[in-house]
Amino acid sequence: MMILSDRIYGSLEISDKVLLELIGSGPVQRLKGVSQHGYPEETETAFPHYTRYEHSVGVMLLLRLLGAGLEEQVAGLLHDVSHTAFSHIIDWVFGDPSKEAYQDSTLKGYIHNSVLKGIISKHGFDAEAISDMERSGRYALLERDAPDLCADRIDYALRDSLCFLGADVKACIGSLTVFNGEIAFTSMVSARQFGGWYMKCQKELWASDEARLRYYLIAEALRLAMDRRILDKEDLYKDEGTIIGMMRNANDTEVLAKLDLGLGKLRFAVSDHGAIELKKKIRYVDPKFLSGGALTRLSEVDGGYKRLVEEERNRLLKPVRVDLVR
Repeated sequence: MMILSDRIYGSLEISDKVLLELIGSGPVQRLKGVSQHGYPEETETAFPHYTRYEHSVGVMLLLRLLGAGLEEQVAGLLHDVSHTAFSHIIDWVFGDPSKEAYQDSTLKGYIHNSVLKGIISKHGFDAEAISDMERSGRYALLERDAPDLCADRIDYALRDSLCFLGADVKACIGSLTVFNGEIAFTSMVSARQFGGWYMKCQKELWASDEARLRYYLIAEALRLAMDRRILDKEDLYKDEGTIIGMMRNANDTEVLAKLDLGLGKLRFAVSDHGAIELKKKIRYVDPKFLSGGALTRLSEVDGGYKRLVEEERNRLLKPVRVDLVR
């Protein structure tokens, strides 16, 4: 048995053997060294810091609170387990920053080539479905396409609403329900509150100019370190502190200059002709809520919220260009 204490959901008792073994496994424990937003704790920013481990356990706990089956809780715990260090910054190195899908593309292979597959199978669960959770379509509370609510989207939004915005998220959690297999809110007020928090985090945190520029700069440092054989691809599955140590110990002045820019205080100016082009995945929600025994989407009854989402989507359709200010 284990008592998990979470800043969002409080303390919950876990006694399921499969969850206990997975939580204690090396691949899940590794996530304690992977920052949720990609910036190591030493980064000079006002942005919040927490780890992929905290988020992954949080998704599992939220699924538990919503009455999801044990297999879906397992999938929730493991949904981010293949993240490299620096999280979605890796999409600026290998993938597409406007999609942020590199981790999803590696999940199946990571689970099958680690101890996780054996643990899942030993306890009688479907390792194939869990490792290819998006294709299997079996975990509708865990993952849904935007703009719908899902446990993954709700958890990271609640964490950042608490840590970045200082929001009181407890009442919001109490307003979540499951109706016909979908997560929804029990009132329009709660749906609007959550939607407002989400879109504020999207604009001021996840897709802010500072966030995008840090992604670009840290990715440039990682790419250069790999080109110069300071790092290889497998090193990216170490913790961020170890990787930064390897980069600093190599004493490559160009790599360190890029790294220090990405981690330090940033001064930059937005310009139509800026040297650096910044993209980012468009994140948005249009939550549903219960009304008259049926689900209603927030944008259908709240024109102000519909405009808010449209404005943010339009903002990110055009990449921003910036210049660093020395």
